[in-house]
Amino acid sequence: MRSKDVSVLSKLSDNAKASLKIASEASKLLSANEVAPHHLFVGIVLNSKSLASRTILTMGFDIEKITKEIMGVTGTDFITIEKTKETDIRLSSESQEVLREAYAIAHKLSHVYVGTEHILLALLKADKTELGRKLYTQGLDYKSVEEALFNFATYPAGILSKPENGPSMIMEQSALAAFGRDLVKESREGKLDPIVGREEEIEKMVNIISRRKKNNPLIVGEAGVGKTALVEALAQRIADGNVPQALKDAKIVALDISSIMAGSKMRGDVEEKMIAIIKEVTSSPNTILFIDEIHNVLSSGIPGVPSDMSGILKPALTRGDFRCIGATTMSEYTKYMEEDNALVRRFQAVLVEETSIADTIKILRRIKPILEAHHNVRIGKEALETAVKLSDRYVSDRYLPDKAIDLLDEAAATRKLAVEKEYSQISDLMNELRTTQLEKETDIKKGRMAEALEQKEQEGTLKKKIKQLEKERSISQKSREYEVDITTIRNVVSKWTGIPVATLGSDERSSLINLESTLGRKVVGQEEAVQSVASAIKRARTGISDENRPWASFLFLGPTGVGKTELAKVLTKILFGDEDRLIQIDMSEMMEMHSVSKLIGSPPGYVGYREGGQLTEKIRQQPHSVILFDEIEKAHPDVLNILLQILEYGHLTDGKGRRVNFKNTVIVLTSNIGAEEIRKDKVLGFINETEEKDEEDVENAYQSMKQALTKELRESLRPELLNRLDDIVIFRSLTKEDAQKIVELLITELNIRLKDQGIKVTIDKKVKEYIANEGFSDEYGARPLRRMLQDSVENAIANYLLIHGEEEKGIIKTLKINIKDKEIIVS
Repeated sequence: MRSKDVSVLSKLSDNAKASLKIASEASKLLSANEVAPHHLFVGIVLNSKSLASRTILTMGFDIEKITKEIMGVTGTDFITIEKTKETDIRLSSESQEVLREAYAIAHKLSHVYVGTEHILLALLKADKTELGRKLYTQGLDYKSVEEALFNFATYPAGILSKPENGPSMIMEQSALAAFGRDLVKESREGKLDPIVGREEEIEKMVNIISRRKKNNPLIVGEAGVGKTALVEALAQRIADGNVPQALKDAKIVALDISSIMAGSKMRGDVEEKMIAIIKEVTSSPNTILFIDEIHNVLSSGIPGVPSDMSGILKPALTRGDFRCIGATTMSEYTKYMEEDNALVRRFQAVLVEETSIADTIKILRRIKPILEAHHNVRIGKEALETAVKLSDRYVSDRYLPDKAIDLLDEAAATRKLAVEKEYSQISDLMNELRTTQLEKETDIKKGRMAEALEQKEQEGTLKKKIKQLEKERSISQKSREYEVDITTIRNVVSKWTGIPVATLGSDERSSLINLESTLGRKVVGQEEAVQSVASAIKRARTGISDENRPWASFLFLGPTGVGKTELAKVLTKILFGDEDRLIQIDMSEMMEMHSVSKLIGSPPGYVGYREGGQLTEKIRQQPHSVILFDEIEKAHPDVLNILLQILEYGHLTDGKGRRVNFKNTVIVLTSNIGAEEIRKDKVLGFINETEEKDEEDVENAYQSMKQALTKELRESLRPELLNRLDDIVIFRSLTKEDAQKIVELLITELNIRLKDQGIKVTIDKKVKEYIANEGFSDEYGARPLRRMLQDSVENAIANYLLIHGEEEKGIIKTLKINIKDKEIIVS
C-alpha cells in the first residue's frame, strides 16, 4: 500500500475495522485472494453495530436479501469475525480506491475518522461499476442514503466540525470513545500495571467523588510521584468491586487532550468538543472524567485553545452530575489555578508526596514480574533494593517511584542486550552461510563440481554450528540465567549521572580508606588540610552527616599558590572522575547587591529572565560537582545569604521558581583573610624552615592560628555562615622541600602528556633543584614552578623534537634533560 492508504487505515473507526474483518472472512469463504468492493459492502451491512447497517435497516431494506442478491449466497454464512486479524486483510486495488474515496468524503465533511457510513457512500458513488449498478437496482443510491444518514444519525454537537455549507454527518463513535479510554475496562482486561500503597490518597479520592456537590478531586504532585497511577489504582478497585456501592458500576474515562486539539482549525472547535464531552458525561451518571495535566485545558496560552476553557468547566464542576478528576504539578497548580479562586473551590485537592524508599521497594516488587517477563531476565532482590537506594541518592532531579522504576527497567534492558550480544556469532555465521550458498550455486552453474562439494560441506558445518548456538541460546533463555545484579544497576546510574562506578560500589570503601593518602600524593605540604577534608568526606559518604545538606563544606584559608584550588581539583577527580565537575565562581564579580541574579537567574520581568543563573544552571546540568567560591570575602552580603540556604537545606530556588538540589555537591569557599599572618608564622610560614619542627608544635600552632583567624573572619563574614561550614581549613606556606616534590609531580604530568608520542623524559637531579630554586617564591608560592618548567624544560624538548623528530621518528624512546651553566640540554 501507498503511504496514503496506510494513513486511511489508521483513520478507520472501530466499527469500520470490524467490518473489514468480516469482509476479509467473506472473501476467504468465497475462495477469493483479495477483498473486493462487494466484500466490503457485505462487511459493513453484516456488522449490526455499524452506522451504515443501521441506516439501511431504517430505510426498510432487508439486509439478508440484499446480501443474497449481491453475493449469491445467504448472509448468515459470513458472520465469523474472530478468525481474521487486521494484519491478514488484503485489499484489491478497487477496494483501496474505495477507501481512499471514503477518506476524501470524511475529509470534505471535516470528520475526524473514516466510518462505515463513509465507506458505504464511497461504494454508492461508484455507480458505473457492477456493484454500483446492483445496489442501484435494489434501491440504494448515493443521494437517498446520504439523506437517510443525515436524518438518522444523532450525536452531541461539537465532536465534529460542520462544513460551511450543508449539514454535518455524524460518526457512530461517542465523544468519550473518540477522545478517551476507559481505565476500568483496561483494568479488567489486565492492561494496567499493579499499584501498591497509596491507600490514604485513594480513600480520600473515593470520599470526594461520593460527595453530593463539588465531587471533583484534583491530584497535585510533582512529576513522577504517581498521580496517574493513583487514578489507575482507583480504576482497579472499581474493576475488583472494592469500592462503595455508589461506585460499583462507575467507569473512569481518561481524556486525551491531544486528540481533542487535533483537527481543530476554527476558533471554538476545541470548546465545542469539550461541551460535547461534558454533555455525554453528564448524561451518564456512572462516568467519571479524568483529565491528566489539567492545566493544559484550563490555560489560555496553549496553541489551539484561544478561549478560556475554565469558563466551560466551571458550571459543570459545580453541579453534582458531572464528576471530574484532574491531575497537575504543584508549580502548574500555583501558576494556572490558584489565581482563579472560583475554579479552585470547585476542586478538592489531593496532595501526593514522593513515596518513601520502603514503599518504592514494595512497588518495584509488584512490577518486577512484569519487567522480568518483558525483558526475559531475572532481577535479584539486592539489585531491586539497590535501584531504589541509588536512584534516591544520586538522581536528584526526579522523584520516586518513577526514577527507580525507570532505572530498573533500563538495567533489565541493558542486561538483556548485553547477553544477546554474546550470541552475535549467530548473525555472523548466518551471513557466512548465505555467502557459501551463493558460491555453491555459482560453482554448480559453471560446472565446478569439486568446488561445489567443498562449499556444500562448508554449508553443512555452518548449519550445525548455528543450530548448536541457537539451542544454547534457547536453553539459556528458558533457564533465565540473565540476571540483573547490583553491578548492572550501578553501571546505569553511572551512565545517568557521570559518577564513576567505583564511587557507587564497594570499591568506594577502599577509596575512602585511602582518601587521605591519595590526596596527600597530589597536594604537597598540606597534611593538616588534607586530613580535615578527608575526614569530612568520610563522614558524608558513610551516612553519618546530614543527608539533606551538601556532602561537605569547607572554608580554605592561606596564601596564594599553596594548593587551595589544587586540592579542590584533586578532590573533584577522586569523587566524580573528572576535573570538569569543578564549578568555579569568582566572587569578586559578585560585589553588587544585584549580583544575586547572576547566580540564580533574574526574576520574571527582568532582562535575562529566561537565561538562568550561572550557578543554578550548571548544577541542574551537573548535580554531582565540587563548587569553588573563590575570594568569598569580596562578595556582597546578599550573595552570602544564598550560601546560607545551600549549606543549611541543600537546595536553592532559582529565578524561574525551580528547586535546584545541592545535596550531591561539595562546597569549597576560599579566602585570603589572614594570608599574611600565615605566611609570617614561625611554624606554619617560612621562618626557620630549615629547623626541625616537632609535630606537637605544628599542631598547636595550627590550632592557635585557626582560632586567631576565626576571630578575624567573624569581622568580615557572618557568624551564621561560618557555623554552617564543616571545617575551616588553614593551608600553611610551602617550603623549598615542598617545591621539589611539586616539581616531581609536574614532571610526572609531562611524561603522561608525552606518552602518546612514545617519549619518556628523565630529568637530572640538578635540573629539578634549579627549577625548584628559581621557580619558587615566598610571595606567590608554587605557581611560578609550572611556568619555570615550561620556559626551561618544555621549550627545550619542543625545539629538540622539531629538529630531530623527522630523522629519528619511531626511534626516540627516552630524552635525558641536563643543565650546564643554567642552560637546559636535551639528549
